[in-house]
Amino acid sequence: MYSHRYRQPSLLNTLLLRFKATNPFTRLEFPMPTSRRYILIRTLAAGTGDITAGVAMASVALWLIETASLGLFLAFLVWLLAGIAALALSQTVIHPACKVLLSDQKLDLAVTALSGLADRVSRLVTTTLQPT
Repeated sequence: MYSHRYRQPSLLNTLLLRFKATNPFTRLEFPMPTSRRYILIRTLAAGTGDITAGVAMASVALWLIETASLGLFLAFLVWLLAGIAALALSQTVIHPACKVLLSDQKLDLAVTALSGLADRVSRLVTTTLQPT
């Protein structure tokens, strides 16, 4: 008995399908499910926000250490406090903001707008680049 397993499409196949390019190495060409796409978008946004908060806290700690010319132990404490502050900022501000600002409805509207824009650009490119 042959069992056919359902296989999720890769991000590359989804992008190739969206831009109407064909991939000869795959037989499954269908768009990525919306839940997986939204998880990817929210994860990238939260990761970017976490990195930004970390870099901001690190620059504040570096400025404080250089300005106050702190000793080794106090410099360590400043770095430790900056790391804890970055984690707290991430958990209390960045992740809830991503949850509110990147809701399913808002992401649906953004994906619809960008797919419409991609369709218009692809039509413009195909009509402009066709030999006359």
